[in-house]
Amino acid sequence: MMNHGVGNAFVAHQNVGKLSPSRTVVTSFNPKKSTLNDGDYFDDGDWVLCVATNEERQKVGCALSNGEVQIYDQTTLQHLHTYQRNSSLVTEMTFDTFDTNLLAATANDGSLTLYDIRQPINPAVEITNTLRPDEEALCISMGFDGKIAAVGSSKGKIHFYDIREKRGILGTYSQAHTNEVTRVRFQSFATQSSDSNCTSKTTTSTLVSGSEDGLACVFDTSKTTEESAITNILTVQSPIRDVGFFGPNSEAIYCLTGSESLQLYHKDDANCRKDFGNTREYLNNQLVRYGQNVATTSASSSVHPIEYLVDCHWDFARQELLMLAGSSKGDGAVFQVDEQQISPLHCLRGGHRGVIRAWSYNSNRSSFFTVGEDARMCEWGRFSSKTSIDGNGNGNQIIITRKRKEGAVARAGGGGKLRKPRSRMAATPY
Repeated sequence: MMNHGVGNAFVAHQNVGKLSPSRTVVTSFNPKKSTLNDGDYFDDGDWVLCVATNEERQKVGCALSNGEVQIYDQTTLQHLHTYQRNSSLVTEMTFDTFDTNLLAATANDGSLTLYDIRQPINPAVEITNTLRPDEEALCISMGFDGKIAAVGSSKGKIHFYDIREKRGILGTYSQAHTNEVTRVRFQSFATQSSDSNCTSKTTTSTLVSGSEDGLACVFDTSKTTEESAITNILTVQSPIRDVGFFGPNSEAIYCLTGSESLQLYHKDDANCRKDFGNTREYLNNQLVRYGQNVATTSASSSVHPIEYLVDCHWDFARQELLMLAGSSKGDGAVFQVDEQQISPLHCLRGGHRGVIRAWSYNSNRSSFFTVGEDARMCEWGRFSSKTSIDGNGNGNQIIITRKRKEGAVARAGGGGKLRKPRSRMAATPY
């Protein structure tokens, strides 16, 4: 049995809180409003692809579908810089680098970019022309004290870079996967900073990868060859969208699939320890069980049913695995995952108007950020007092808007209807 240290934690969470965001940033004034119906928006508007937080420097970064990378002050949510990419879109970003002033980002043109967030202009160092012209860089994870980047590609490969050298590829794993590598994660542990009360992460040489081929592979990247590095293969039997380590010793692995299922494994065992099956139906049943009114119509007082899983996060401080799930209407819910069950902690309302794309959790601040297809970035205070929400899902939040560009038109609220899948970058998360 896996002991995650959270087996009896659900008793304290039987009263599910409803949260509204404490602060919301409108990152773009374009998606354009449709003339069809109030609240409908065209598909060609801007939306936020991913988000990353820098707890030491108190910065937040997000990437938009218009090619912008925006940096904000985490304390005030004041907009600091915007870096404009040419024609490529960021696929994932992280601040877990050896220099806390560096933001590393992969993009669908195959590049790896390092942004020095202290510089307002021309901050980027791009490592380009290392992949084939038709090969996209889909995901990134930093290991070896933030010096080595593992990058998963659309050709089923995992490339390794020393970001201090800013040159070419150190090495590549090319045999483990037969389809695009959707997620890579180095195993990490929590450490206490000597000069502050902040919890930081340190990584090991162990890496897990997830792929569209339905396999999650565990590697010891300190080995000299791919054949000797691979230590375990998990047959998930469904395309994997997200994968990562969790548990007090980071010994367990979670897998989120394209069919919206959640499976739990041990990193040294190929057998699935827990498969939650039809996870969306299970989560909606759990919401009802814990006293939430899940909407079967458009009733504004109800929580819209869960339609997709966003991602998981292991809270080192509280020793619990958290999962965010959402609806196409913008509602969301945070759940606590145990080996035996999943229980709701918070229902999120009044923040987003469309699909939630990603979240970034801050253990030190007991808060997290979500971003979505409505071009909004919302901050939620997990352990703050419950915010009252009216029947339309509105709370006492602070709306922060960027200065409009020339010709941009402001619109009330957010926006961004559910988009039909077109490619990995233009698809909804489900």
